[in-house]
Amino acid sequence: MAVTYADIDVAVRKKYLPNTINQIFKATPLVVRLLNRHNVMCKGGTKISQPVSYGSLPSGSYSGLDPFNTSYAQTHTYAAWDWKNLYANITIPGDDLAKADSDEAIIGLLEPKMDSAKDTMIDMIATQIYGDGTGNGSKDLDGLQNGVDDGTNFATYGGITRTTETWWKASMDSTGGAFTLDMLGTAYGSVTSGGVQPDLILMDQTLWDKMESRVQPQQRFISDDLAEVGFQGFKFRKADVVADQFVPSGHIYTLNTEYIKLIIHPNRNFSWTPAKQPVDQDAYVRQLLLMCNLIVTAPWRCRKNLSVT
Repeated sequence: MAVTYADIDVAVRKKYLPNTINQIFKATPLVVRLLNRHNVMCKGGTKISQPVSYGSLPSGSYSGLDPFNTSYAQTHTYAAWDWKNLYANITIPGDDLAKADSDEAIIGLLEPKMDSAKDTMIDMIATQIYGDGTGNGSKDLDGLQNGVDDGTNFATYGGITRTTETWWKASMDSTGGAFTLDMLGTAYGSVTSGGVQPDLILMDQTLWDKMESRVQPQQRFISDDLAEVGFQGFKFRKADVVADQFVPSGHIYTLNTEYIKLIIHPNRNFSWTPAKQPVDQDAYVRQLLLMCNLIVTAPWRCRKNLSVT
């Protein structure tokens, strides 16, 4: 009996798709940490809207019948980001389908394609997470490059202008130079406020290797969420320091991931397009779709160092 599109769908959804999504989410330490914080979430709407708190209410000391300041103070606004769309294409020649006459044959057709779809999505998502959103005519994800910026390179983020709304700026140092632990300490302190501290520091492998030679043995332990999926690292104060191959060379990100979210649209949550048969080819064609974006909801809680050697 010839294989049908329904047979392929069953094999993909039961055997391959869950594993593909799982591996995509575990490919970079930032997404692993966001999953642990439940900051990977499904959300609908025409845009990604996020309320942002930036001001304080009237307050002060008083005595007796001193009048209170009851004037209105604006303390919140909304940031908004566009949805971004990603896809991976799978094409199987029709004559290969015609030869498939068993479950094993179906799996043999699908396995290399699903592996390729997984690897393609991993590379695309992880690369764009560290990008600036301007790639491919601004169709790429809004990554950490524009999310963690002081307005020098990206004056507007989430529809809010950093030149006028200075509270929307991230901490950034583009001085660069040789890596030192003091540099990391300054970065950590710049985005620490009382008990609100960074929890994740990301850098390229070269810088991580330099830091590794400087840390004490008791620092060589990281949180379980990262260690359990195979990442190596160490502690710097209360933050996990992890290398990520997708971090641009010379960059160090000091992040409070409580204020970073990966938002996924429920109608495009690793969903398949309907099966297609090209009019001029004998083939089975489908696309794996993802609609999402990465947002930084409090840039001032994060820091970026550039040109570190």
